[in-house]
Amino acid sequence: MASLAVTAPFGFTFDVLRFLRAYKALGVRSAQFYRNEKAPPTLNEALAISNQAGVPFDSIHGVFGPHLDPSGPDAAHRAHCLKVYEDEGKLARDLGGPMVVVHPSAQTPDMRALSIAELMAQAPVRWPPLMEFMRDLAAIGERLGVVYLIENQPPNCPLGHDPKALAEGVAMIGSSKLKFCLDTGHAHMTGDTIKAVADVSDVLAYLHIHDNDAKVDDHRMPGDGTVDWVAFGKALRASGNESPRMLEVFYDEARVEALVAAGYSSELVRSCAL
Repeated sequence: MASLAVTAPFGFTFDVLRFLRAYKALGVRSAQFYRNEKAPPTLNEALAISNQAGVPFDSIHGVFGPHLDPSGPDAAHRAHCLKVYEDEGKLARDLGGPMVVVHPSAQTPDMRALSIAELMAQAPVRWPPLMEFMRDLAAIGERLGVVYLIENQPPNCPLGHDPKALAEGVAMIGSSKLKFCLDTGHAHMTGDTIKAVADVSDVLAYLHIHDNDAKVDDHRMPGDGTVDWVAFGKALRASGNESPRMLEVFYDEARVEALVAAGYSSELVRSCAL
């Protein structure tokens, strides 16, 4: 049976303990560790809050941004990225959730959305480096006992906006330590979220669940944007995939507590095929 998870945002404005407890009351059973790189918690601090909330870590969101570009043309930089994600794998193991989400390309420095023409022009240049990177990353995962999850991207990243193509690349590596993370909000911005479920199901091992208006990646709760969650829930249920459904939503504690009181958890059961 599929379970519900949530992001655990350390180093921001949230009271992480209250945050996790609020989401646990909504039905959450595990969390994905996520931190502000400028103000990260210590390992012991993170584990203490997780234990107090009764919400264990199932994974971490690997670091990302304009400074990390796994599909870039610079071999030395890709080697640097591999070292970064090896360290992330060790952190995931130490936290008790040996999965790491990895973005396949860097964000544009100004977060500018790229045009279809720009994205298509990048593909032939970036796919060979990404395939090499994913093969090397899978080997690290096999050595560490960690699963790396390649995540589809919004249009402000030069590669990764096509869930089907990205999932096919992951499948070609053929490793149990390299799988796919379907981000519903990103898929909604770049194509068809419902179709993406079938396109990636063979390698799908984790989901980032959130909503938007198909224009701005603002990580809303399901139902607060324009994703068809009835159709999504049906597609996910039909796929038979029972990977964790992680709410990548940053609603504050009081707002989530209000959703709990309003009975929103039953809506999540339907939309996320729990």
